[in-house]
This record gives sequence, structure tokens and C-alpha cells, in this order.
Amino acid sequence: MNELIHNNHNRATIRWKLLTGASVFALTACISSGTAANAEDTKPLIWIELGGQMDHLGGAHEIYSPKFFASAAPTVRATMIEVQRPAPDSFGENGKIAFTPEGSDWIFSAAIRYGRSSASKHRHYETSHPTVPFTSRGTILAGAGIFRMALGDGQGGTSESHLLLDFQAGKDVGLGFLGKDGTSVVSAGVRIAQFTSKTNISLHARPIYESLPAFGSPGKYSFHSCYFQSNTALIQSRRNTHAVGPSISWDASLPFAGNASDMEITLDWGVNAAVLFGRERAHVHQETQGYYFKGIAGVVPKYTSSYVHTPPDQDRSRSVTIPSVGGFAGLSLKFPNAKVSIGYRYDTFLKAMDAGIDAAKKSDVAFNGPYASISIGLGD
Repeated sequence: MNELIHNNHNRATIRWKLLTGASVFALTACISSGTAANAEDTKPLIWIELGGQMDHLGGAHEIYSPKFFASAAPTVRATMIEVQRPAPDSFGENGKIAFTPEGSDWIFSAAIRYGRSSASKHRHYETSHPTVPFTSRGTILAGAGIFRMALGDGQGGTSESHLLLDFQAGKDVGLGFLGKDGTSVVSAGVRIAQFTSKTNISLHARPIYESLPAFGSPGKYSFHSCYFQSNTALIQSRRNTHAVGPSISWDASLPFAGNASDMEITLDWGVNAAVLFGRERAHVHQETQGYYFKGIAGVVPKYTSSYVHTPPDQDRSRSVTIPSVGGFAGLSLKFPNAKVSIGYRYDTFLKAMDAGIDAAKKSDVAFNGPYASISIGLGD
């Protein structure tokens, strides 16, 4: 990975350190307030949550394979494929505000999640320039040889982002079916999702470069004849999906240590599902160029050929229906007016992006990873 990827990881590390520091501060403040709290059961009317998540990204764009890939060596192809792969991980932030009217077990909430990633790569490969002895009528000629080389080079960048907005109304139905105290909130509402991605990739390949040196002392050659192919390809794409639809969720929390009036540890889990309706778009531009040369004395052309292929840009737009499912599990350290949580979250959106090049190709969007959050309660 290049410097930009390292910078992204460094920024993510700094955010996690800040989040950890804030968690320690919140814990200290809550322990102080918990010591002075009385046993009266008071609940905040408003909860504000801030957090972050490391996401492992699922789903991938179609790999661009121009025609000259067929004549390229496997190592050359691998070099040009590697540069097209997006970053495997991203850092996301989330926020949520929940309001419970006084004397009610209804909960109204609004939540946001945002994540992004980017990668900028340059990969280069070439063979070790072997020289094969040259023979004439079965006799190896001293000081002469065939020089062969293959080369592949790719560079460019990819980026993606995802945004989720959830507006829900739910009711705490309790965990009586487990014979335990705790919360069990069943909610319904609306989910809004937006996914975007961009690529800008250039590829260069020389599947074969062959030269026949003239006679001379070993290591000192003047080209007698040469043959090579040179190919270049460029692809640029912009893709996005915007969708909205109904959602449902179940979030539960079960205390297993401590007490609600002072401090308790809870086991948290939840599942969610949605069906989103929207539109996915893809704009793809590509072009390839090739040059073939066979010459005498390195400069006198015996045969040359070239081509430029620029197909019409692909502009696709279509209506889509996107099923979505997800869930999380974690632990919380909870005080009367604050909470610190850690856990693991998973979300997937089926066939949510057009990842194709020459034609539409459906691709899932998924992200999963560990999360941490801090919640503060207001308005006892």
C-alpha cells in the first residue's frame, strides 16, 4: 500500500485513540455521579450516542480486462489487476439521538452512519531481461543473443463512501419472556441509504520486447533487429445508489452484573431488516491503445501497426429494490446517565450497486467490523 493508504490508517488510529480517551473520561465522570446517585429509579428522557467503527468492506467492482491481457504474462496481468482493487477496510462514524416522552415506554430515534475509504496505488513489474544465445544453422554465435523482456505497470485510485439514515419509533416491550429485567425495543421506521464509488485507473503493458543484437564483444551490443508490443488502457468510473424504504429492528439489552441505580454491565444485541427502493447509476469511460513494431537496426521499421479503441461511454440508470439485513452484539458498561459500549456489527445490502463495465453487473454492498460508542443521558 502506498503513502495515502498509510495516512488513512493513521487517521483511523488517531480517531480510535480519541474515542478511547473520551470513553475513559466518560467513565470517570459517570463513576463520580454514580456514587452520589440515590436508589430512586430515574431515567433520562434523551440519549445522545457518538461512536466509530472499523469496517471490512464486501462487494467489488468488475476487474477491467482489456484485450491485450490475453497476450500478457500471468505476472504482468496480476500487476495490472492488483492496482484496480479497492481498499479492503474503511473507518466509519455514527451518531444517534433517542427521545422517550416522560411517563411513556415509546422511544423515538434518529441515527446516522457514515464510512469512507480510498486507495491510491502504483504497481510495476518487469522480467529480469534474460539473453538467449543466438544460433545460426545450429551453431551458437559468440557475442550474439536474443534479448527478451515483458513489462506491466498500473497506477490510479479508488474510493467509496456509504451513508445510512434511520428514523424510527419503537416500544419497549421488556424481556419478560426470558424471566429477566432489561430492555427489548421493537421499532419501525424509514431507512435512507446512499452508496458511492469512483475509480481512475491507467494500465500499461509490454507483453514482449525482443531484440537481436549484432555481433560484438560480450555485453556490448548494437541492436540488429527488434520486435515489441506496447499497450495502454484507461478506465474511469463513477457509481452511486440512492434508496429509501421501510425498516424494522429489534434491540435488546440484558444486565448480568451490577445494579441499575449505580453501575451495571449488560449484554446487548439486535437485528434489523429493510426493503429499499431507489435508483442506481453508473458512468464508465474506457479507452485502449496499442502499438506493434518490428524493425531492422532498431530504427528502420519493417512492420508497424497501431490502434486506438474508445467505445462510447456507458451511462446506465435503473430503478432497484434492495433488501437489507444486519445485526450486532456487544457489551455495555452502563450508569444512570451514561453508557460505554463495544461490540461487532454487520450489515449487507443485496445487489445494491452496478459494478459492471460494458454491461450492468449487480454487486452487494456489505460492511462489518468492531465498533465502540459513548452515550450520554439528559433530562432526568
